[in-house]
Amino acid sequence: MDKPTADRMASDRVRQRIIRFNPRLKDAISEAKVRPRILLLQGPVGPFFKTLQAHLEQNGYDVWRVCFNAGDRFYSSKKGRINFHGDIHEWRNWFHDFASTAGFDRVILFGAEREIHRVARNAAQRLGIDVLSLEEGYIRPGYITVEQGGNNSASPLAGRLPPPEMRYHDQPDFPAEDFKGFRPMCLHGFVYYSFRTFFTFGKRRELFHRPLSALPEIFYWLRNAGRRIHRHPHNTKTVEWLVKRCHKNYYLVPFQVDADAQMQDAALGWNRLRLISATLKSFAQNAPQESRLVFKVHPLERGHANHHALIDEMARAYGISDRVDILDHGSMGLLAHHAAGMITITSTSGLSAIHHGTPLLVLGEALYAHPE
Repeated sequence: MDKPTADRMASDRVRQRIIRFNPRLKDAISEAKVRPRILLLQGPVGPFFKTLQAHLEQNGYDVWRVCFNAGDRFYSSKKGRINFHGDIHEWRNWFHDFASTAGFDRVILFGAEREIHRVARNAAQRLGIDVLSLEEGYIRPGYITVEQGGNNSASPLAGRLPPPEMRYHDQPDFPAEDFKGFRPMCLHGFVYYSFRTFFTFGKRRELFHRPLSALPEIFYWLRNAGRRIHRHPHNTKTVEWLVKRCHKNYYLVPFQVDADAQMQDAALGWNRLRLISATLKSFAQNAPQESRLVFKVHPLERGHANHHALIDEMARAYGISDRVDILDHGSMGLLAHHAAGMITITSTSGLSAIHHGTPLLVLGEALYAHPE
């Protein structure tokens, strides 16, 4: 056997080890393309990408999806499914080879800064394949964000201002609707991460974008629910008091989820502990005596850390504990509207401050950060 043949056979064995999908599908992807072809990567937790795939298929697209773990598989259709079993290095090599020969017109993914998606975005850019990147809506709740190439600091809008001649149109008159999405989100999260944790093995675990352990997560989410119920009366009263008695006399500091991809490179070295410490110190030294400082805990982080104890301890050390409030529930828009200013790392809450004309200090590389 000559060396080229041996190398080709070895390469085929590697592909068989890291890629598993129905042989009939393998033949289908090799056939001449007769419809626009789309590749789905990881989507949001839950059935959204499965629904999207069905909708696209019904509208004439040839849709394929790569699953990276058991949670992805649980929320996917068998049709067009490709199961990837390798590590990040094998993903980089395989994706480039696969995408360069499969004839995809577009890649759709959720979370541009996940490592597997950064690899895919870079390869797609080199190959001239369009990428649609989805993310939690910049305006929340009730919206999603769909952008070409990436989101947040990787968005094509990042660091840009609207042209001076731009005219703003009236907003569509959509009826207000409460989707009551928190409970379904928690349920889908529990199912997804349970399947991912208990039924994903080997190198595939290295590709988890959030390395969570099952038992601690169950405890954290139960604690989250308990704190939400227990603190709801206090949160409600505090928000009402701030709005009525402290209009434009408090500074708002919204937290982000620690595992948020925007808390990595785009955070420029800032994290929650540094934000708390620097803000309390600056407030104690520079803020007017009658003003207040309000920390807004992210609802998804409510059960994962004891923010109250940490902030209380630091505030007492600076002698300002009677001027500091901590909330883990309440309307961000309402709080931003009545605040004297907002301080954030990269949170999309900054857009709410901009909308309400509230002064904003951005510490990281956020979508809306601009020197002007």
